[in-house]
Amino acid sequence: MSAAPARTPHLYPVDLVRVFTFACVIAVHTISTTTPQDSVRAGGLVVLLHFTREAFFALTAFVLMHRYRDDRPRPVHFWRRRFLLVGVPYVVWSVIYTGLGLVTAPAPPLQALAGLGHALVTGTAWYHLYFLLVSLQFYLVFPLFRKLLLATRGHHGLLLLGSAALQVVTDLWLHVPAPGPAETALMPYAMSSLLSYQFFVVFGGVVGMHLPAVDAWIRRHLPVVLAAPVVTCAAVELWYRHSITGGATAQFAADVFQPVIVPWTVSVMAAVWGLGTLWADRRDRWRGSRLVEAASTRSFGVFLVHPAILWVLTTIPDAPAAHLQRPWETVVTYVVTIAAALTFVELVRRTPLRLALTGKPQRAARRAPAAQRAGVAAPGERAALPGDRGPALGTPRAAGGTSG
Repeated sequence: MSAAPARTPHLYPVDLVRVFTFACVIAVHTISTTTPQDSVRAGGLVVLLHFTREAFFALTAFVLMHRYRDDRPRPVHFWRRRFLLVGVPYVVWSVIYTGLGLVTAPAPPLQALAGLGHALVTGTAWYHLYFLLVSLQFYLVFPLFRKLLLATRGHHGLLLLGSAALQVVTDLWLHVPAPGPAETALMPYAMSSLLSYQFFVVFGGVVGMHLPAVDAWIRRHLPVVLAAPVVTCAAVELWYRHSITGGATAQFAADVFQPVIVPWTVSVMAAVWGLGTLWADRRDRWRGSRLVEAASTRSFGVFLVHPAILWVLTTIPDAPAAHLQRPWETVVTYVVTIAAALTFVELVRRTPLRLALTGKPQRAARRAPAAQRAGVAAPGERAALPGDRGPALGTPRAAGGTSG
C-alpha cells in the first residue's frame, strides 16, 4: 500500500499573528463604541489599530497561497468548502445583526426584508461583516489569483511595486476631505470591495509563495524587523497630528484608507511573525502555548459575535458600560467582551450550530491506526515536509485564512 502524500503542515507563527490581530480588532471596535467620535486621543490609537483590516486580508491570502502553492485546487470543490465555512456564517450573522438593528430602529416587515437583502449584497448588516463579504470575493477569484502568481514567478518584486502604487492611488482617491460625486457614491461600499485591499492580498500571496526565504530573512534580521514598527508608528502618528492640525476631524484623520497605513501594516505583520517564530520554536516549553492555539481556533467565532456583545454592554437602555467612568468604561468593556465571546464560542462549538455561528464544521472522526501505518499524519501528529524547520511547523489543519 503506497503512502498518501504529506499534507501541508500547520504554521504555528500564524496562530500568534491571528490572535494578536483579532485582539486588536476588538480593541478598535471597543474604543470606537465607548469613546466620542471626535476624541483626538482615541483617534490617535484607532488609526494605529486600523492595521487589522489589511492584516486580515493579507493573512487570508498568505494561508491559502501557502496551502495551494504546489497543489492546484479544484475550483468547484474549493468554492463549495470555502463558501460553506464563510458564506453560511455570513448569511446567518447578517440576519442576526439585522434583527439587532431593528430593536433600536424598527421598520415595517417589507422594508426590513429589503434592508436585509441590501446588507447581504453590500456587507453592511453590521460594521464588521464586510470582512466576510470581501473574503468571499477573494475565494471566488483565488484560482485566477494563484495562476497570476505562478505566471509572474521571478517578477514578484515588480508585481508588489505595481500593486503598492495602485493601493496608494486608491487610498488617495478614497481619502479626500471633500469627495466628488463619484467618491460620494462609492465610498459607502469601498470597505466591502476586494479592490480596496488588492495590495494586501497580493502581498500575502507573494509571501505565501516564498515563505521559507521570507521566514529565514526575518529570523536573520529580527532586531531590524522588531524596530521597524517604531518608525512606521511614529510616521502614522505624525501624519495623524498633521491632519488634525490642518482642520481634519479625528474620525477622518484616523481613516483606514491612507497611504501611511500601508508600511505600518507590513511592518507590524512582519514583527508579529518574528515574535511568532520565537514562540513557535519554544512552544513545547511554554505552558501558555495551548492557550494561544485554542484562542486561534476560536478567533473567527469571537470575531463574529463580539459586536453583539458590545451592543449589549454599551447600547441597550441602562447599558452596563454606561455606569463606568472613562477610561475604565473602555478597559472593562474590552475584557468582558473577550471573555463573553470566548464563552459563547466554547458553548456553540458543542452544538449543531457550530458551523453556522463559528464557521467550524463538526469534528471529524479520528483517523484509523491503519492510516497512520500508511504514513499519513493523523490529527495531533506532526507531518514532516521537506524544509520543515522544526517546532514552528506541526499539526496540519484546514487552510483557510483567518477563519482558521
